[in-house]
Amino acid sequence: MDDLKPFAAGGAKILESTSGDLKGDGSTGVVLILAPPSAGVPESTEAPFRTVKILVRDNAGKLQEVVSNARLVPCATCGGIAGDPYGYTRIERGNFTVAIGGGSRERWSDEFTFTYVAARKNWFVTHAIRRVEDQDTGARKVIDLNAGDLGDIAFGDFDPSRLPEVALP
Repeated sequence: MDDLKPFAAGGAKILESTSGDLKGDGSTGVVLILAPPSAGVPESTEAPFRTVKILVRDNAGKLQEVVSNARLVPCATCGGIAGDPYGYTRIERGNFTVAIGGGSRERWSDEFTFTYVAARKNWFVTHAIRRVEDQDTGARKVIDLNAGDLGDIAFGDFDPSRLPEVALP
C-alpha cells in the first residue's frame, strides 16, 4: 500500500485499490480509486467525482500511472438514499470492470468493462450494463451495450453521461 501513496497527491484519499493482470500478460497492475479532498469544496457545490487511475509496473518493478479518468465514479453522496455509489472493481485477465449504483425507490446500477488492446497500449470500453428497478412495483429495465454499440472509446476518454440513459416509463 505504501507504493500507492504517491498517486494520492493533493490531499486525495485512496478509496480502494484492486490488483490483477490488467494487460493480460501475466504482470500485475492496479486500479486505484481516489476520493478527492473534501476540504475547500463549498457545501452548495456538488462534490467532485472520484478519480480512477490505472497503474502498471515498469521494467524496474515500480508502479507508473498510465491513464486516469475523473468521470467514471460519482462522489460519495451522489448515490441518493442508497449511499455511496461506488460498488466494486473486478479485474480479470486483460480487463477490468467498475460497478456503481444508487437511488431510492428507483435503484440504478452501472457496470463498465474495459479491455486492454496491446497494439494500442490502452484500455477500451467493451461492455456497459445499465439497470434500473422500481423497488415498489418491481418494474425494471436493462440496457446492455457491447463494443460495437459503444464505439472506440479509450478509458481516459470514457464518459458514462454520454451513454443512453436507462429509465422506467
